[in-house]
Amino acid sequence: MIFFKGQMSLSQIFRYYGKNNYKLSGCSFLKVLVSGTSTINSIGKNSKDFWNNLLLGTSGIQPFTKYDVQTNYGIIQDLESYTTPGTNNLGRATSLLLTGIEDALHSSGIHLEGLEKDRVGISIGTTMGELGKHEDIVFGQSQSKLKGKPYSLTDTVAEYLGFKGPRWTNTNACAAGNYAIARAYEEIQHGRADVMIAGGVDAFSITAYAGFNSLRALTPDLCRPFDSKRKGLVLGEGVGILILESEKHFNKRMGGNALASIIGYGLTTDAYHLTKPDPKAKGAIKAMTNAMEMANVVPEQIKYVNSHGTGTPSNDLMESNALHEVFGAGMKTSSIKANIGHTLGAASAIEAVTCILALNEGFIPPTINLIEKDPNISADVFTKAQKFKEKYIMSNSYAFGGINSSLIIERV
Repeated sequence: MIFFKGQMSLSQIFRYYGKNNYKLSGCSFLKVLVSGTSTINSIGKNSKDFWNNLLLGTSGIQPFTKYDVQTNYGIIQDLESYTTPGTNNLGRATSLLLTGIEDALHSSGIHLEGLEKDRVGISIGTTMGELGKHEDIVFGQSQSKLKGKPYSLTDTVAEYLGFKGPRWTNTNACAAGNYAIARAYEEIQHGRADVMIAGGVDAFSITAYAGFNSLRALTPDLCRPFDSKRKGLVLGEGVGILILESEKHFNKRMGGNALASIIGYGLTTDAYHLTKPDPKAKGAIKAMTNAMEMANVVPEQIKYVNSHGTGTPSNDLMESNALHEVFGAGMKTSSIKANIGHTLGAASAIEAVTCILALNEGFIPPTINLIEKDPNISADVFTKAQKFKEKYIMSNSYAFGGINSSLIIERV
């Protein structure tokens, strides 16, 4: 085994050796499969409903009022009616997360009673955690005490399900889901887990609303990613979950057909500005190139990129500049933010689920509310669902503070 001075991530090791030479370094490479997925958001209580509504161009954004604040929001209607019974006192985000995980486990065909639970871990991304429950208590909308650990959804859910493997709560703001997936991948690669539950979750928080409102980042009307008249984003809530397994574990339990494989990621921080993205997109470009190096693919093999696409003037232009630099003009891209809102820590996890559905269903989803594309954007932003039979999809996500992430998913 080769030891490095300091700590290196697997993506750094792959770039150092080249993925094909990874075994020559004294290390062994494990294929990490996606065996199950789930998402709950404002247009779907499960992955099937979400996917159908996404292809139809449905929007879950609607007028929403809470704490005397009126806004447009991607709210999940009647959530309490289908979350796991007896978990509502855990808080909205935690009960949403638990329900999403149970749905994803069912999707994977994994049975909890058959698992070696000290080999099952969890890695979740979130921006606000369970802050919403505290806000309800402070504003007098809840008299119940908060059960569980308010600042660690991951611990609460892991203890509820009995998972004793690695636990991570990733707080990389709006890119937290991709970071959580990357961390889960590494836990399997390092041999610390056979199964990792990975993804992201966020529920409504007045604190999040106040922050984005003070930045004047919220649109007064529709979210219009890549449109010449885009004015900002709309917030939403949701959960996205992937069940990751080592290929060995998957085959041992005779898991049938896997949905996809995680083959590469790039995680960078450019620290350009606290809230504004770097207009030259250096960190975003580096994240994409790092992901491709780790995945051992070249730009010509990527035919579609799922964009962060928030609908803010600065983000969408930065993303287009990054895509142009890496792939040239005309890269196919779309954003689902106008459908479900910006779900913060859940966003990139839900988008990873979207990409896996796209690979399996043979379609890529459209960007809605786009009337006239910004002439400064060279990417091919399409407004109707398109057939897609390619092998790879890249999914990008960015966050305040110069946080950049890129994930590459392969059809299996």
